[in-house]
Amino acid sequence: MFSPKGWARSEATRSGRWARATRVGTRGIVTCVVALATYAGTAGAASASTRAELAKAKKALLVLSDMPKAWTASASSGNEPTPNPAQLARCLGVPLSVINDNPPAVSSRTFNSKQDLQTVEDQIQVFPTAKAAQADLAVAANRKAPKCFTTAFNSPASRSQLESSFGSNAALGTLVVTRTPVSDYGPHTVNITIYFPVTTNGVAINIEIAEVGFVKGNEEQLLTLTSVQSPFPVSLSRHLTALADERF
Repeated sequence: MFSPKGWARSEATRSGRWARATRVGTRGIVTCVVALATYAGTAGAASASTRAELAKAKKALLVLSDMPKAWTASASSGNEPTPNPAQLARCLGVPLSVINDNPPAVSSRTFNSKQDLQTVEDQIQVFPTAKAAQADLAVAANRKAPKCFTTAFNSPASRSQLESSFGSNAALGTLVVTRTPVSDYGPHTVNITIYFPVTTNGVAINIEIAEVGFVKGNEEQLLTLTSVQSPFPVSLSRHLTALADERF
C-alpha cells in the first residue's frame, strides 16, 4: 500500500498563517475531490416516497456530538461537476450513466477539529433501486479505481479545479489514489483514499482524503474523512464508521 512521506508535523502547524491556509484549502478540497470521485450529474426531483426516505435518512447522519470534544461544525460543502466523466467511465469499464448518476441525498454539516487538521462529512444517497446503489459503490470497489482516479485527478481540468480551491498562488503536487485497509473502517466498507501535497502562501502541507462508502438496500452512505499533515486517526475512523453503520 502506498504510504505518503513527509507526514511529520513542522513548526508551521502551530502558526496562524498555516491554520488559515489549511482552513480555506481543506474545506474547498473536500468539495472538489468528493465531486470528482462520485458525483457528476444533477439530481432530479424527488418523489414523495423518496422525500420520506430522505427525511428518515437525515436522522441517521452523524452530528456534532458524535465528534471528539472541541470539534466545531460549519456549513456543508457542495458538489461540483466531474471533469471528463466519459474518460473516467472508459477507464473503469462502466457505463457513463453510472458515473453521471447523482441521486437525491442528504448531508451532514462539516465537522472540524482544532485548526481544521481533520474534517468529517457524512452523506446518504437514496437510489431508485438496490441494484443502482450497489452499482455506484462498485465504482469505488473496481480494481481499476485507484489507477483511473489517479489519472482523472491529475488531468489539467481536475488540477485547475483543485488548485483554485486553495487560491491563485497554490502549487499542487501529484495526487495519488490508493486504498486504506478496510480494518480502518469496517468489514463491509469500500474506500478510495487520495494523497497529495500542496504549497500555498509559502506553506507546504500534505493532505489525505478518504471517501468511505457502504450500502444498505437502495441507500448508500458516504463518509469523507480529511486530514492534514498526519493520517486520520484510525480509532476515530472506526468509531465514526461504526456509529454511522449502526444508525443507517
